[in-house]
Amino acid sequence: MNSEEPTGPRATQACVSCRRQKRKCDKVLPECGLCRRIGRPCDYEVGPPHSVDRDDFDSLQQKVLDLEARLAQSTASNNGFENGARNGFGSSNAAVSPSALSSSAFASPPRFASVNNGLKAPSPFPSLFFLDANTFEQGRYTVQKPHMTIPPEVLEHLGDSTATSELLDRYFATTHTWMPIVSKMRISQTLANPLMDRGADMAMLFLAMKLLTQTPSSLTQKSQTALYQTAKSFLAAIEYQNMYSIHVIQATLLIAAYELGNAIYPTAYLTIGHCARLGHAMGLHHPKSGPQMLPRCTTWTEQEERRRVWWAVVVLDRFVNIGNPHHPFASEDPSLETYLPVDDDTWDKGEMTANELLLVSTSPSVRAAPFARTCQASHLLGKVLHHINDVDMELDFRFEQANQLNRTVRALANLLPDEAFEEDVTNGPTLCTAMAICYSALLVLYEAYVCTEGIPKKTAAHVEIQESAINGLKEISGEVLRFCKRIKSFLDLNGLVKLSPFVADCLYQAAANYAWYVKESENPESLAMLQEIKSILVMIEPQWKVAGEYLRIVEATEFNYAGSS
Repeated sequence: MNSEEPTGPRATQACVSCRRQKRKCDKVLPECGLCRRIGRPCDYEVGPPHSVDRDDFDSLQQKVLDLEARLAQSTASNNGFENGARNGFGSSNAAVSPSALSSSAFASPPRFASVNNGLKAPSPFPSLFFLDANTFEQGRYTVQKPHMTIPPEVLEHLGDSTATSELLDRYFATTHTWMPIVSKMRISQTLANPLMDRGADMAMLFLAMKLLTQTPSSLTQKSQTALYQTAKSFLAAIEYQNMYSIHVIQATLLIAAYELGNAIYPTAYLTIGHCARLGHAMGLHHPKSGPQMLPRCTTWTEQEERRRVWWAVVVLDRFVNIGNPHHPFASEDPSLETYLPVDDDTWDKGEMTANELLLVSTSPSVRAAPFARTCQASHLLGKVLHHINDVDMELDFRFEQANQLNRTVRALANLLPDEAFEEDVTNGPTLCTAMAICYSALLVLYEAYVCTEGIPKKTAAHVEIQESAINGLKEISGEVLRFCKRIKSFLDLNGLVKLSPFVADCLYQAAANYAWYVKESENPESLAMLQEIKSILVMIEPQWKVAGEYLRIVEATEFNYAGSS
């Protein structure tokens, strides 16, 4: 006998915890070695012959429901009655190139069951994950993704295999250029491998992609509203069934971007906050610490995808607060040691880069990928909004901090036009988002300091920031005007579908400034500049209705100025 093997009385069978988790139990009394080591209660008692543990019963019931649904799906498919088959959602064995995606990569999209779950009870979720995270980790518990069938109206919106193939090609050619958070590589691998899980969460992601990539001419207002309502309802049903995956939060982010771009308030604000909560629950904000709701990453591509998803939460969370900076953020500021996204093209191809990873603390002078630039700009926007919202800061320190923020944001904003000049305009204005966010941040900062007559004693820092604000409003408004010319050139060449909704805010702020200059000086040049920016807002409105909302605010401001003169 091994000298280290426990001695003493033993139970006739394994303890309840070891039996339930199918772990090896040494049966030592009064508690087994495994339970003693991880500090959990050890129980050898056997319940009444007919007693059933509620968790075990729920788990067994869910497995039976899953098997019944899969059997029904298989039977329907074999008999040719399933809507999924009619819509072309069949399994695919086609080979897919890992370096790029084309329409052939999605020639046979996955089969989705078409039976509606109705209002059945939600799938079991381990409440231990929230009640006692330490015990959840120590016990090596996992969150299982439930099987969920899909309502027919969702399949109807997704269409047949050709429609789905076109949808994915369109998404990666448009939205993906300004918010690259969905891995081309992983999507292609999932669709190509019949053994990979293709659940309702992937259908939800596809539906959100369709919502966000519609062109103004492809849908009537009524059908677009129906698509949006279906997407929101399906997302609510998925969350009701306790289905949480990276695809679910990606879909929620895309819906949030749609709401933000179409001025659907307060829903946009609430959806973005919900994205932050989802990310917190899944552990995306701290992937190396705390319990994780998602399975462990198995590839570099997957790890980078999760990083990008959380950055998208931060970007949207900062941007949605520009117009009302007095709300707290739903997500914390990234630390200076947080990694920025890697090169977008490299990630799309699934190729690990040998280049050094960039941090939030990395100087803006170091060249970065377009989405990394968007993240840098959003981080600085968050700093500006924090600064404006901090009313308790000591004045001298406040002015010094404002000057430092001005220098930092201007440094990044001054680099981006030269980098954008080198872009291939046929691939999309990928740096437009970062440029627009920088301009928005600077205009918000200057607006806070352009008029500070109420402060009696002016220090050098106070004078510096006020002069920077007065001059900066004109300078950055002029930069936005040049930015408009770039946008117009791109729209003439490529249309609206690749344009980010993030550009609208800086156009509005610059237009509002020119409206003020017209009132103050009646300068015809300022009027011409105002009209030029307004014309771009008119061009953008069919794709992003928020541009029309901004336009109406500017026109109302002009009317009020005219009435008061």
